[in-house]
Amino acid sequence: MKIQKIEPPRFPVDLREETFELIEDEAFYENCLFKNCTLTGRDLEKVCFQSVQFVNVTFSDCHFHQLELLDVEFIKCNLSNTEMIGGILHRCAFLDSKIVGVNFAESSILDTTFKDCQANYSSFSYASLKRVSFTEMPLIESDFFNIKWLHLTFNACDLTGVNLMQTNLKGLNLSTSSFEKINLSIELLRGCKINTEQSIVIAGALGCIVE
Repeated sequence: MKIQKIEPPRFPVDLREETFELIEDEAFYENCLFKNCTLTGRDLEKVCFQSVQFVNVTFSDCHFHQLELLDVEFIKCNLSNTEMIGGILHRCAFLDSKIVGVNFAESSILDTTFKDCQANYSSFSYASLKRVSFTEMPLIESDFFNIKWLHLTFNACDLTGVNLMQTNLKGLNLSTSSFEKINLSIELLRGCKINTEQSIVIAGALGCIVE
């Protein structure tokens, strides 16, 4: 299957600088820049960010319900342990950011790039991922349980301990990434592209002795 090109976020030429001072449920932010600021301890519903850039922004102990991110870019941000369950992410980019333990479960993620991020223990369980790429980053012990995907790529990632149980792997290319152990459903492995070292790991998990 030929991987389709990911559409990048779209921004106007000028973005006005904004803060979180007035953020509340159902807040809508458009064509703005958040820079060098922090949002702490907030539980928010139906917030929408459209054509927004976050640069060196920290989200601490934040829970978003039905979050919408449309044409959004995170650069050198820290979103660790943020909850985004059931969110919509369309044309987004997470670049050189910390997303350790972020919960994207049940989200719809389209045309989104994750690159050079720290993403260990993150969760994408039951999410829908279409034209999504993970590049040059650790995803150790992350959860991709029962995801629906199309044009998903992992490029030079550490997938050690990743959970892919109940996910159909036909057509998925894992060969450029690495893992010392991995959790997957053997009956859904057929058609997945792996390299020789990975095949040895999987064979060992099945109880085979490789000489």
